[in-house]
Amino acid sequence: MYCRTITFTLLAPSIWPLIEAVAKTSQDGGYSRFLMRANNNSGVVIETFEHDGLASSHLEVLRALQALNEQAMAKIGVSEGDLI
Repeated sequence: MYCRTITFTLLAPSIWPLIEAVAKTSQDGGYSRFLMRANNNSGVVIETFEHDGLASSHLEVLRALQALNEQAMAKIGVSEGDLI
């Protein structure tokens, strides 16, 4: 099993509706995504995949959060790896 964790801090809490629209919790076959709100302006997205090849086909959340990072609307950190 493979996992991607995206931690983020938002410039303003008003961006939360965008995050919730893009990264809402879902489960689809060999792919699961969980959105956790830590406080008013930070949170974590945890994605799990059956294998690492499947991770490369589910990049939409990562791309959306990276776009916010590039626009200085959020700071993100990404970790990926095999679950042990």
